[in-house]
Order: sequence, then C-alpha cells, then structure tokens
Amino acid sequence: MLLIDNYIRTVTQNYFCFNGRMQRVEYWLFVLANLIITFVFVIIIVLLSLIFGMNGQDPAVFGDGGAIVYGIFVLAMLLPSLGAQVRRLHDVDLSGWLVLLYFIPYLDVIFVPILLALLTLQAHPNGARYGPYR
Repeated sequence: MLLIDNYIRTVTQNYFCFNGRMQRVEYWLFVLANLIITFVFVIIIVLLSLIFGMNGQDPAVFGDGGAIVYGIFVLAMLLPSLGAQVRRLHDVDLSGWLVLLYFIPYLDVIFVPILLALLTLQAHPNGARYGPYR
C-alpha cells in the first residue's frame, strides 16, 4: 500500500508543488507507479484492439481512442512529474531549473541520462535550505 499511498499523495496534495524536497524512495515509487499505469494502458489498448480486429472491425479505431485517453493521462501527470523531479533535485542540493534541460532539442539525449543519474543521488545536508519534505 506504500506505493498507492505515495502516488495518491504526490498527485493530489503536491500536484502543483515545486518547492520543498522529496525523498529518493518516494520519488522512485512515484516513477514506478507511473510505469505500471503506462504498462496497464498499453496492455488494455493492445488487447482491445486485437479483440475488435478479430470481430471484423477496424482495430485502429479503438487504438486511436486509447491513445487519446493515454495522452490525457500523460498531460495530467506532466505537472506532478516535473514537480517531483524538482523536489528530488532540491533534496540533492541542486536547482530545480535543471529539469528545463529536458526541453532542449537534440541536447536532451545527453542531459536525460545525466539528470536521471542526479535523481538517484543520496540526500545532501544542504538540501534542507529548499524546505521540508513534502
């Protein structure tokens, strides 16, 4: 239940929260929950597309609808995900503005692995200047 409680708290209470800090375990549980939800979306879309395809209907029709629902989920999770990354970077005593490196075309290939490595670091004592854990 730790996974579900952590996910619900991050999405509801900290939906638009970019200040404070986030513990490493809490961040990676949030990422794991998002991966599980994405995996479930993909499985459901593929299975229903196959079912509709076997019944003589166009499987792309349901696939497109499923993609729209998944796209809405991704857009809904954009702010909580960015907020979680900012709070995690604060915990390792780095600026949250580093998440903007994701949005630099062509260079994001270099920065994404670096940012992921930074998100795995242990908490730094100076990170307390960004505020309490949220």
